[in-house]
Amino acid sequence: MKKTISMLLASALSISAAMPVFAADTFKDVNENSYEWAYEYVEDMAEKGLISGYEDGTFRPGNSVSRMEAFALFARLMGSNNETNAETLQLAKEKYADVLEDYGLSYAEGDVAFMLYRGVISEDELDTYFKGSKKSEAMPRYEAAILITKAMLAEEAATSEVLIDMEYTDVADIPKSARQYVYYVSQKGIMTGMGDGEFSPATSVLRGQIAVMLSKTANSANYFFETAKLESVDTDAKNIKIKDYDSEIGYSDNTKIYKNGNLSDDSALAAGQNVVLTYSEDDSGVTLAFADIMEVEIDETVNAVFTGYASSGGKLTVTVKDPATGRSTTYNCSADATITLNGAVSDINKLRDGDYVVLGLSGDAVAEIATIEKSESIKNATLEKIDPTGRITISHEDSEYDGQEYVLGTDAKIYKNGNTSEFSALYRGDALTIKLEYGVVASINATSSVKKVTGVLKSYTISTNPTITIKSDGNEYTYDILSGVAITINGEAAKLADFEIGSSVTLTIESDAVKSVTASSAAGTTASSSLTGVVTSVSTTAKVILISYNEAGSETTAYISCTDNTKYYVIPTLSEYSLKQIKEGDTVVAYGAYQNGIFVSTGVTITPSVK
Repeated sequence: MKKTISMLLASALSISAAMPVFAADTFKDVNENSYEWAYEYVEDMAEKGLISGYEDGTFRPGNSVSRMEAFALFARLMGSNNETNAETLQLAKEKYADVLEDYGLSYAEGDVAFMLYRGVISEDELDTYFKGSKKSEAMPRYEAAILITKAMLAEEAATSEVLIDMEYTDVADIPKSARQYVYYVSQKGIMTGMGDGEFSPATSVLRGQIAVMLSKTANSANYFFETAKLESVDTDAKNIKIKDYDSEIGYSDNTKIYKNGNLSDDSALAAGQNVVLTYSEDDSGVTLAFADIMEVEIDETVNAVFTGYASSGGKLTVTVKDPATGRSTTYNCSADATITLNGAVSDINKLRDGDYVVLGLSGDAVAEIATIEKSESIKNATLEKIDPTGRITISHEDSEYDGQEYVLGTDAKIYKNGNTSEFSALYRGDALTIKLEYGVVASINATSSVKKVTGVLKSYTISTNPTITIKSDGNEYTYDILSGVAITINGEAAKLADFEIGSSVTLTIESDAVKSVTASSAAGTTASSSLTGVVTSVSTTAKVILISYNEAGSETTAYISCTDNTKYYVIPTLSEYSLKQIKEGDTVVAYGAYQNGIFVSTGVTITPSVK
């Protein structure tokens, strides 16, 4: 349905152009013969749902109005009880619940929260109006002038007027802080004197009077509200275009924009957003007073291939398929779901079979549908994790990609170091360029680097995904062990389990994966072995450790000869140790080989004795 802003404003003007004609009196104590000066205003405000009477059908226009009642009435004038602002009211109540809990505002708490949210009053002013018994006390007329001015969003205009000349005979009795407000409402004809030329600032406002003030303020500020969807935003020209409107709507620096319950600037506005707009119309024209961005909370996103939609009985559904499995799923759409096509707000009928889309799910319904590029290339990625089922996880400097997991397509092409390869040949640490089609990996170009690392074996895991950890140059490194890795000790084939913790090893590494593990002894040595025993003495000069150990049921001693290259590590931390730190009673495991009948150690682990 096409509309224009001029039609909207014409509708608003027709409401406020004249007082309504009432078929019957709303309240039995206010009619053309009783309180006739307030009659039309009371009926007007009752018709608009801003005031109500008592259970006995009376309005009691001669009763005074408490501060709490006055704030509630003007909050409703600004839209606190309008259904369009229901979500905004809830945000206000949640935001200021803790602030207001000690004031005991009962029925008016939501209205006061709304006034705080709109900036009509500040938290610093709460004690002035609502602390203790103040909330139930009658509002004096000068406070009513302040409240009316603020509710009209005219505080800045009023307080900027310094040369004021009021004809009231009791101007001196009006508090200085209120005079500019009294002047403003008097000029607007919303408040007048009380007779004898007096404004009577301290006199209590009566219910009949507040109805007059409220009605005149409503006609002067003329707030009206609508929910809309932004089609485009031009922050340079300060214009917004609403979906299904033919013209743009301007806003100004005075327009207050809220997002997620917080005051923001126009950078928060974006195409596709659902907004609640509050307009004010006076003699100078229509202005956009408030824009509340109603963001939908997205619980889950789904990337899929769009295949079609259906509409039946006012309910919309979309059908998509998983690009990896081809499985189809149909989702219900919320009534105000946003459709974005190539970055611009669009309609569901503009989507085409085969479009790649991201669905934003809120609860069980689709709240957002946006098209995204079918093809994408990711460069400068690093392979972080490989899942044998055909999934990879990458690391990347760009947070958009870092930690993301991608599924390998059934026809994916794998290239490594310039040659056609297999998925199983990809190693953690490989540099990758990935091409995605519909979010699924179509091809991988991998590059690896080969290096040798020498260190001391700290730990290893024997599992479906074995790893080895070594200590080199004071740092620890963990590498994946490839299937079929070549393991040799002194030139002979061995198993990973044949190594002892603390052994000196050399790893041949491609990216972060181990292709071979080797250990060798110096020339003239026999096969690598180890000796375990308790230290009986240590000679740091001769670099010899004498140990005692049990062999075939009898105590035996052995000399362990160390060299300048021998490494020492303390258990369990495997921190580096020194020969002179080894003490009598420590348990040691020496790794090395016999050379000319002497056990020459390349590495020693020490478990200090407990004393």
